Amino acid sequence: MKQLFEPVLFANRQSLIWDYRIYTDDHYKGYYHWHQCCEIMLVHGGQGSIVVNQQMYDIRPGMLFFFQPYQLHRIYSEVSPARPFVRTIFYLDPHIAENLLQGFSKRKALFSALWQGDNPYCGFDLGDRFETMEWVYENYNQCRNQSLEEDTEDITMLLLQLLSCLGTGGQSLIHTGERRNLRYSEQIMNWIEAHYQEEVNLDQLAEETHLSKSYVSRIFHQETGGRLVDYLTARRLKQACRLLGTTDMAVEQIGIAVGFPNASYFNQLFKRVLGTTPLKYRKGNM
Repeated sequence: MKQLFEPVLFANRQSLIWDYRIYTDDHYKGYYHWHQCCEIMLVHGGQGSIVVNQQMYDIRPGMLFFFQPYQLHRIYSEVSPARPFVRTIFYLDPHIAENLLQGFSKRKALFSALWQGDNPYCGFDLGDRFETMEWVYENYNQCRNQSLEEDTEDITMLLLQLLSCLGTGGQSLIHTGERRNLRYSEQIMNWIEAHYQEEVNLDQLAEETHLSKSYVSRIFHQETGGRLVDYLTARRLKQACRLLGTTDMAVEQIGIAVGFPNASYFNQLFKRVLGTTPLKYRKGNM
């Protein structure tokens, strides 16, 4: 596994890190990770899947994804020269964004709901609003390229236009609505969410999903593009990070609490995946 925590470095008092129309057509292998800030991704082209909040979303043009700070997610795209993955990603400090949105109460409330709310949905199909959003992004990119310094007014306009496309009130895309039937991978993730602290029993998981043991792992990989064991490890380590940052529990106790009863293995795995020891992580996040 690659490192789970990928800090986004805002240099020289940056408010926003902008990466316009990233084009990948040869190799794209996703992995579970999170950032300390908001990540907003607009898909211009491609196909694949995104795993977040025990849910899976299809990647297709016109999808907008909003990942909250420290939200575990995995982006996977099946790419080829004939089917490239094209997306625009920008990273944003939510506190700076809220300051920029002062005076725009509806949009500020919408942004707060996106980055702080408990709405389980983070993927939005823009539909006929997609062309408008592409114009907004293209216009902002031109303004950014023409200026030597970051312009907070341009950033504010970008946020206002993006939030307007998502809509407010009855026109908002941010609502729960009726859920579709869960994919097998989502059923598996929901089961893991309830049992990841325990010794995961593949027999029990197979019984819960009414699948064979071999098919459980195979269908998870087929639907998400990732291995079941990687998801389980990422979920456990995400909880370990939360406990390290919010409690004074001993490292060994935390390992046991998240499903790693072997203290030595927990320490080694934590360092390999997060690039630091549990104690050093705690010192940097308390």
